[in-house]
Amino acid sequence: MRIPPLYNDKSWQRFFAGIILGMLIGWLFFLYHFGMVHEKLILELNDKKSMIEKHERTIDILRQDQDEQSQENQDKLKVQEIKVEFLNEEEVNLSEMTIHDLRGAIETELEQIRNRQIEAVAASRDLLEKAVENKIYRVGGDKQYQLKIEKFILHTTLELFVRIEPASLDRG
Repeated sequence: MRIPPLYNDKSWQRFFAGIILGMLIGWLFFLYHFGMVHEKLILELNDKKSMIEKHERTIDILRQDQDEQSQENQDKLKVQEIKVEFLNEEEVNLSEMTIHDLRGAIETELEQIRNRQIEAVAASRDLLEKAVENKIYRVGGDKQYQLKIEKFILHTTLELFVRIEPASLDRG
């Protein structure tokens, strides 16, 4: 058995030349499209990188702003004002001058906590309550009063709701 000499036939030569030429054109087409897609992906990747860098810079700026605002808010979180309200003002039947003197004495007693951090004041709350409650306030010469704190509200304003009681004689 022998192989027929088809390599001499022009139709077979054209067929094989067409296959080789088609493979070359297909390969060139593949390289062209692969290059275009690769270039498009590189451009897209560079755009994404620049966008990420831009967002990272924005995040850094926002973090700095947030830190500055946090510091400002922390500075604002100080006791700025002291308010004293008497719960039994009408029941005790004291004059306006006596009430004013008592309020002034309490505010003078608590003046040291003005412009201090709220956290520090909250930590020493028991000490402040005892300082107000254990002191006997002398108003108008011979009259003595003792105060009992009913409510203690702490924010930028320290609000004390106090009950006025006559001072007991055995404590004096």
